[in-house]
Amino acid sequence: MDGSVNPISPVEMSENTAERTGASARPRLGGVGQTIWLTRPDLRALCGDDLERFEWWLLLNGAREYRALAETDFAVSPYLLTEPAAEALPEVRPTLTRFMTLVRTMRPDLQDAFDLRTVECQQGFVWWYFIQGSAELRLGRFVTEEQKRFLNEPDGRVPAFGTLAITRLMVQLWLRRPDLQTRFPLDAHSGRLAFLVWYFTQGLAETQLADIVDAPQARALLVPVPGAPRLPPVLAMIWSSDAALQARFADPLGPEFARWARIEGPDHSLILKRLADMDMLDRDMLDRAPPATMKAPAVQASHRTLPFGLNLIGYARGQFGIGEDVRMAALAMQAAGIPFSIYNVEPGREVCQGDDSVDALITDRLPYAVNLLCTTGIETARLAAVEGSALFDGRRTIGYWPWELPEWPKEWHHAYDLVDEVWGSSRYTYEAFAKSSPKPVRHLPMAVAVDATAGLSRRDFGLPENRFLFVFSFDVLSSLARKNPQACVRAFKQAFPLGHEPVGLVVKAMRGTPENPVWQALLEEARADRRITIIDETLSRGAVLDLYRACDAFVSLHRAEGFGRGIAEAMMLGKPVVVTGFSGNMDFTTPGSAALVDHRLRPVSPQEYPFAGGQLWAEPDGAHAAWWMRRLVEDDWLRRRLAEQGQRLTAATYAPAAVGAGYAALLGWSAQAGAVR
Repeated sequence: MDGSVNPISPVEMSENTAERTGASARPRLGGVGQTIWLTRPDLRALCGDDLERFEWWLLLNGAREYRALAETDFAVSPYLLTEPAAEALPEVRPTLTRFMTLVRTMRPDLQDAFDLRTVECQQGFVWWYFIQGSAELRLGRFVTEEQKRFLNEPDGRVPAFGTLAITRLMVQLWLRRPDLQTRFPLDAHSGRLAFLVWYFTQGLAETQLADIVDAPQARALLVPVPGAPRLPPVLAMIWSSDAALQARFADPLGPEFARWARIEGPDHSLILKRLADMDMLDRDMLDRAPPATMKAPAVQASHRTLPFGLNLIGYARGQFGIGEDVRMAALAMQAAGIPFSIYNVEPGREVCQGDDSVDALITDRLPYAVNLLCTTGIETARLAAVEGSALFDGRRTIGYWPWELPEWPKEWHHAYDLVDEVWGSSRYTYEAFAKSSPKPVRHLPMAVAVDATAGLSRRDFGLPENRFLFVFSFDVLSSLARKNPQACVRAFKQAFPLGHEPVGLVVKAMRGTPENPVWQALLEEARADRRITIIDETLSRGAVLDLYRACDAFVSLHRAEGFGRGIAEAMMLGKPVVVTGFSGNMDFTTPGSAALVDHRLRPVSPQEYPFAGGQLWAEPDGAHAAWWMRRLVEDDWLRRRLAEQGQRLTAATYAPAAVGAGYAALLGWSAQAGAVR
């Protein structure tokens, strides 16, 4: 997306405190703050209804965890930044301000370390604020111009080097760093010169002090060194301290190095980025550059034209359904010949990372012009907060978002701001997003592939050979209420009540926990019938497909599905399916290809699914499901017809080649021409 994450200001937050969900306040925040508030129950518990406390957490701590906050311009009252604190002592320079004392109140360690009643401790705290505070809390953003002038004035105890001074700030940094004192003795000319070079080429990045560079200091960095009229000191420092640049540019006075400094330099050097942000590179440096240099366009490296292709962003190694989404997208791209790479997102620790099938395609870069986010919209917003604008800038961004309810929740409408369009993998999800999205919404089905195998049979799974087996597979993380496995167990028992019918039910689950009462209730219900087998472990993809192959029919009495990958996989393997006639699976479970179970719609309770307020999902009819299960066991012709029709439909619609062709057509890509049409 050609833009950055929406900023949020404490002023905006403090004006909106009325909206509530349940017992806790939920402020109506800008996109980043809203995302953090909704995804961090620990912060909601810490702050409660005290939104001012949450504002200060965002301001002082948030940037360390969320890159988007590091890019945010917070609206802090100038009065707080400039007004002397009540505790300010006249001997302390720079003056202790109200903002500084507010920072201290948020940090018990600072309160213990600095007693503001003494000159020595108060002065120590003020220097902590400007030096360590810049590195820890990015407080350099809040340094006023008057404070910068004081900090960047020459320290009279140290001789200047040409037009550049060893400043008060530099000396205070040096005094707090024994390593710098050893490396750079300031009583020697060579030590002062080396210290200046370190400060501007490495130190600003290490200490996060770049924001404190002001216009007079910037001009001093750009005034040509005597004897070399075309080479500003900042370029002399950068070139002399970088062997790679010396090898690339043998003559630092030549136009090529000056052109590099303007175009690539801001991505290479923090001081050049600071000068570019201050609009100093073009104005001051180009005026002194040779004519050949002035012909180069002054563009930032981050805005270079990227080649066509897709950065697939998702859980590439995650062994769960949404991880399969990005892997299947990769298969479809390969089938269509579309250039792509995969940017892996780490899920929570509860998700196994054992799928290495696309490892060769994973990179930590985003080399192409289009992002395809194969994550939820909620996770997209979280990634934007953590990764910052670098994930989006200069790229067309598409949210290929799964969603299981009829509408996208209002609490997350700000996620639309992060993308240029949304793709829904089913008509059901398409309609959910189309109801509220201000961006274009398109229906693009997900690919399904069933080639993988681990070579396993019924015996390997400990299943009986002489029974008709139904199978259902689900992930507890995907919501027990939504997946509704209890309904499968009860329908099976209702269908075959005698207990000695030659049938069985296999419930394949993963991530069930003893702490989950619903899961424990399911286990108890299954234990009462020896025909029911529970497999609770994470299997490889090939093993899961082998389990489907080993069984005779698939059953899913879900309350909602965004797409229904497990159902589609079973159908593609030639298995008849008994499924709730509702939600995303209705794209391919038609009356002629599946046994559709009747249902009624009912409200979703807040305990059953997050952000589901006011929405509906299905309550499948257990008696009708039991009727279908009996029919599949008894009617061989019906079973074969549904299996054949389902296999034909899914193979024609969801094979990677078919899905990839749809991607290519929408994106305007011609594999034969190797270009965008």
